[in-house]
Amino acid sequence: MKKLVIIALVLMTQITFAQELKEESEKKKTSFVIMPIHNSVAGFSNVFLGNYELDEKKNLSFYSVFWNNPSFGGNTGSDLFLETGVGIGFKLDKWYVNPTLGFGHGKFMSNSTETTIGEAIIPSVLVLYNSGRFELDTYLAWYKSFRKGNGDGTRDLVLNWIIPGYKVSDHFSFGVFYESFQQTRTADGEHEDYIYQWLGGYVKATMNNGIWFRLGAGPNLGTDLGTSKEFYKIQAFIPIN
Repeated sequence: MKKLVIIALVLMTQITFAQELKEESEKKKTSFVIMPIHNSVAGFSNVFLGNYELDEKKNLSFYSVFWNNPSFGGNTGSDLFLETGVGIGFKLDKWYVNPTLGFGHGKFMSNSTETTIGEAIIPSVLVLYNSGRFELDTYLAWYKSFRKGNGDGTRDLVLNWIIPGYKVSDHFSFGVFYESFQQTRTADGEHEDYIYQWLGGYVKATMNNGIWFRLGAGPNLGTDLGTSKEFYKIQAFIPIN
């Protein structure tokens, strides 16, 4: 009888341990990040990034961006522009490539007078490089008006950045920061006007827990729409699991 009790206890311990290992493995497959961003033109936004590991070389990605600038929602504070999207990430040695298909919701792209779901389609690609001494962060997104809604017009936009840098140590890096946000079309014809286009430098601090902060600043080269001649941007990368 005692042997049966011992065997049962051993089996229960093994099953419990196996279940814990399985749950821990499942946890490692998922990751979630909050990335608050503020710049001198678009204002404050919160970005939520999620990944689910498909295998050692690929992951399913999803994201949402909550734009808090009132001018992106009719200056009323409601119907603020929202982005949501999914993609596939590919790990290629020191490179990471993540094409994504997103959608925009609200009033900003459709110039509608009321909420318009799927007012814009947003294909994008993120490319990262990270080695012992060098880092690179590049991004390109096309904000293409998809639904007119009941407004007077629509617009198309392109956002991109290129950020090459040098890693002084595991905790500090600096480099060059180029970013532009361009209006490529409005309802009354073709308009290639820069909302902003800036070229400057950045410094970045990275913590042991994976959190990093990056501050960039420099002259604004594209002031077609009346934006200031100087520009700044700060963002943080905060893993929460």
